[in-house]
Amino acid sequence: MVTVLLMMLFLALVSLGLWVYSRTILTSAAADAARYVANADIRPDQAAAKVAELLGDGVVGSTSNSLVCTNSAEGRLVGVTCTMKAPGIVSLLDGVLPDITGSGHSARELP
Repeated sequence: MVTVLLMMLFLALVSLGLWVYSRTILTSAAADAARYVANADIRPDQAAAKVAELLGDGVVGSTSNSLVCTNSAEGRLVGVTCTMKAPGIVSLLDGVLPDITGSGHSARELP
């Protein structure tokens, strides 16, 4: 009985660590997408595709089908904010923790 409780505690800690790691990766991908949109002269609505590409097919990218990105452009500042469901250790646990939100900003370079 103690083994079951310890195993549940271990899986909870690993899930929390995966959530924090996924949040870091999503924030980094949103910042890279904002830089890409700001400096490559592309449409801001292509930021979601860039974020999905940066997330890849790994554990973090397993829930990228729930990825929703919004863009904002105020003058020279471009912002990308993305939200996705939290990945789980196994696909059965996907979405158990709160959704992950990450945002990034970048300034357009002067021509």
